[in-house]
Amino acid sequence: MFDQINIIAFDLDDTLWPCMPTIERAEEALYSWLSYHCPRITSRYSRENMLESRRQFTLQDRRYGVDLSLMRREFLRKLAQEAGYDPDPVAQQAFEVFYLARQEVDFYDDVFPVLERLRRRYRLGAISNGNANVERVGLGHLIEHSVNAAELQIAKPDKLIYQCLAERFGVRVEQILYVGDHPEYDVVGPLEAGLHAVWMNREDKDWPDHFAPPQYQIRNLDELELLLTA
Repeated sequence: MFDQINIIAFDLDDTLWPCMPTIERAEEALYSWLSYHCPRITSRYSRENMLESRRQFTLQDRRYGVDLSLMRREFLRKLAQEAGYDPDPVAQQAFEVFYLARQEVDFYDDVFPVLERLRRRYRLGAISNGNANVERVGLGHLIEHSVNAAELQIAKPDKLIYQCLAERFGVRVEQILYVGDHPEYDVVGPLEAGLHAVWMNREDKDWPDHFAPPQYQIRNLDELELLLTA
């Protein structure tokens, strides 16, 4: 079925760990830091108001949609400047608090056992639109090459981001199997770029009607192993 596959590449958030609990903890750590070090900011913004303001800020520049770290630093600069703080050191320190907390992920139980086994037969990679760092989260010994949207200034589902991973491995796109939870970014996009794709559906979600149904669907990485050996 997948005889020509040499590379298995993964999305990160909501494929290898649940995303929102990680982001919520990081947001809480950031807000606590701001409350202590920059109280004029948190006196102006509740956590909820800050979140909504950041959503609106993201819409101001297309770069923010592909570089989440840039977006957060610039938003923190804006908050600091509004509150009368020196914006550059506040933005840098506050971002580091968020970024370090953002790397503290809780992997799904199947991740390390299955990736360790897969690594014996395949080379492993990753593609992400987010700002999780493969090395910092603890996957550096398993993932050989990774690309992210901020690095390339191109986000999934742009074909170039998938082709870039193939170039880093030195293989053809049809030698890569991509696994991820997002229907467009992790299935439709890779397929249109020439990769193979498997939909990771850990939460039993419905597939969007406006896309052709996925050929392969799994609920966990153990099922991926079964699929690869079928």
